[in-house]
Amino acid sequence: MYMRKSAMLFLIVAATATLISCNRNTKSGPAVYELEVYKTQEVVLNAEDRDLESEITLPGGLVDIDGKDALVFYSNGSISYYDLETGKKMSGVNNVEPKEPVSLDTVIDIDVPLLAGDSKQLGVRLDYDETNNVYWAEKSYDTEYYGSKNVHELIIVDKDFNYMGTIYDNKVWPWFWNGRILIDIEHIKDNSVVTVNFLKLTKTDRDYKEYIDSCRADLEKKHKDWEEYKEKNSPENSPLIGLVKPEADRVYKVLTLYCKDEISDGDKMVIDSLIGEKEIVNLAPIYLVISAENEEVAASYVKKNGLDCIDKVVFDTEGIAKTDAGQDNPRFILVEDGLIIRDTIYSTEDLGSEMFPRLFGEGKHTRYIIYDGELIVMATPGAFLDD
Repeated sequence: MYMRKSAMLFLIVAATATLISCNRNTKSGPAVYELEVYKTQEVVLNAEDRDLESEITLPGGLVDIDGKDALVFYSNGSISYYDLETGKKMSGVNNVEPKEPVSLDTVIDIDVPLLAGDSKQLGVRLDYDETNNVYWAEKSYDTEYYGSKNVHELIIVDKDFNYMGTIYDNKVWPWFWNGRILIDIEHIKDNSVVTVNFLKLTKTDRDYKEYIDSCRADLEKKHKDWEEYKEKNSPENSPLIGLVKPEADRVYKVLTLYCKDEISDGDKMVIDSLIGEKEIVNLAPIYLVISAENEEVAASYVKKNGLDCIDKVVFDTEGIAKTDAGQDNPRFILVEDGLIIRDTIYSTEDLGSEMFPRLFGEGKHTRYIIYDGELIVMATPGAFLDD
């Protein structure tokens, strides 16, 4: 009896060992990964390296200088380098070329759940991450279908091109990557301090199927929200745009001034700016609406305030431009690619910092200028930021 029990115990142990061995050799399925901040470094800019023409000073690249990682800043016509380990400026350094990460263009057959179909041949550019020993491939989603410019997924593939998982996020890909370190710029304050986050790839214990299902649900919601947004914000549905009848410009602006007995501080700021930039205003896709009780009052308002130097002016005598937000300050509408993306009455405090950059340019970090008689858009520092 003892021998039989021993033999049976031996068989159980052997079977268990075989099962464990098989499990070890079985390729594990995809998992949920995330990029985790493992270290933060503040880079304190010297006064001479702070951008004098912008509210913030932004890094322009990541380079290797004698084995040290450094941020590059282009400002005030000069180049400066700051050591990421110490956060301080490096002296005696000039014109260092950034090192490109190792990458390859290939076609791989992998299971990527968020793409059409469960498994497909995927043509990708793979960038190698030395620290995590993985390849990355980034997929940006169709902005005409989902609306958001920032929706993307990061496909993670091991060194043998086996699919490991997906990071689905609405944030943009980290600012800089040199194949060895990933960094993200989280916060910029006082135009003097840049906060840098160092990121690492971390495997989580979250349920993969639930994660993918939640990503799919988010994409479906984004598409639904975007369709509703387009319907609500179509210029065809705006009586004010119909009143203006703008030309076929990709980007145009409609600015409404409301006639009042007394000119407000906000009105005065806008009127002075329009007159001061009249050459640009008359060339740019900027339309001025004067909202008044009748044409006589509107015409008197234009002449009294010197706005007769502006070409594209229409009168609103039916109250089309009036809103529940009130008529204390001008109303600003921005149309881009066939959609109203802003329809705002800014406070007086926000006119200079929020409305004017969009009125006299195509974003917060661009500006209209006239060159050789033509209107062009000039980028200013920070133009690559999402507006």
